[in-house]
Amino acid sequence: MLSTAPRAPATAILLHGLCSTADEMLSVVSGLRLAGHRVLPLAIEGYSYDPARTQQRASSHRDWLHAVGQAVRGEARRGHRVVLVGLSAGASLALGALIDPEVAGAIDGLVLMSTSLRLDGWAVPRHRFLLPLALYTPLGRFWHYRERPPFGVKNPRVRGWVARELAERRVSRAGAATIGVPHLRENDRLRRLVRRLLPTLRCKSVLALHAAEDEVASPANVTLVQQQLQAGSFRRVLLPDSYHMITIDNDRRDVVRETVRFVDAAAAAPTAHPAPQPPAPLRHAVVHL
Repeated sequence: MLSTAPRAPATAILLHGLCSTADEMLSVVSGLRLAGHRVLPLAIEGYSYDPARTQQRASSHRDWLHAVGQAVRGEARRGHRVVLVGLSAGASLALGALIDPEVAGAIDGLVLMSTSLRLDGWAVPRHRFLLPLALYTPLGRFWHYRERPPFGVKNPRVRGWVARELAERRVSRAGAATIGVPHLRENDRLRRLVRRLLPTLRCKSVLALHAAEDEVASPANVTLVQQQLQAGSFRRVLLPDSYHMITIDNDRRDVVRETVRFVDAAAAAPTAHPAPQPPAPLRHAVVHL
């Protein structure tokens, strides 16, 4: 039978981008906490940027997924509703967490921001098909990825601020100044794994937030997830005035508002126990802000 008793606030586990920090999502943290939810910005060894290290060390993408799974299990054991909120590579991690059925069963929703299962944005170089040579051959020893304008940001003032941070600190709220091949290779393996298993994955509810002009990953990434992921409900929001880093760009207030609304709904949703319920019909919504 369905329980309609008031629910405790949900726990939002925040997954920032590759080789970056939780600072990317500070606006989301503030909004969720003001709404009364528990927020857990997850730092993952070998995935997150470590300011104590000059050389950033990468661990396996399976270690990244294990860390996410451990965080989900921990919150579920405390009786908390769990929503994963992932940005860029963090969105791939959020989807990858669904691979483990036990972890997937403890997740009440995903917020996917700037999903980048395919790097097909308008600013990605045409020679991107050569990337595997850098990632999987000895040629990679002589190459690393360096952030360059527009830094995922459409707002010129914020873009200038990011450029100054990268010059002074090696990391900004838009990510690290450089990302080495080991991190990129493991992220590529993660993206390939998620794309391959996506049709087998299930989730109760999904909110996908994506910039219409994302220069790294086009909105076709959202279409891919929407068509293949088995989701009880799927809401797709296209943001008109941002690039890839939607949490710090012009549409950041809309990002916070939509995220808080989604986590509110996850916290308030009825639970089914002990009798199993039939799967909810797929519902797809596209919203243009």
